[in-house]
Amino acid sequence: MILIRDARPSDGPAIMAMLAELAAFEGANHAPRLNGVTLARDVFGPAPRLNIAVAEIANHPRAQLAGFISWFENYSSWEGRVGVHIGDLWVCPEFRGQGVAAELLRQVLSRNRGRRIDVFVIRDNAGARGFYEHLGFREKREWCLYRIEAEE
Repeated sequence: MILIRDARPSDGPAIMAMLAELAAFEGANHAPRLNGVTLARDVFGPAPRLNIAVAEIANHPRAQLAGFISWFENYSSWEGRVGVHIGDLWVCPEFRGQGVAAELLRQVLSRNRGRRIDVFVIRDNAGARGFYEHLGFREKREWCLYRIEAEE
């Protein structure tokens, strides 16, 4: 059985480890810059900017998290309302194929009914693209991402 719950401060080290795994999987050119201080402030502080839910497998012999999803509110002036952006969705390799990702995503969908939900997917990650499409997401081919990186 998969248990989805809000992340707790004690989950911080496991979340940071999963973020590092995600960065390696995606071939990122640097490690995630989120650290214990920013996690405490932006997720668990008095004015959270990021939401994180985690997945646990009930009665698993090793007490560890199976995955996580992060999301935050955005705003569309075009739609005139708040939406949601999914930042990250990660399932540890040994727990893949067990419905963990779908349960994590369903948690976000159920908490945000009636809102537009956006997610960026690496173009060549066919598995992730198929996963989101299977759950009703559609690629917005008329849009492409542009970004200015923050100075270090």
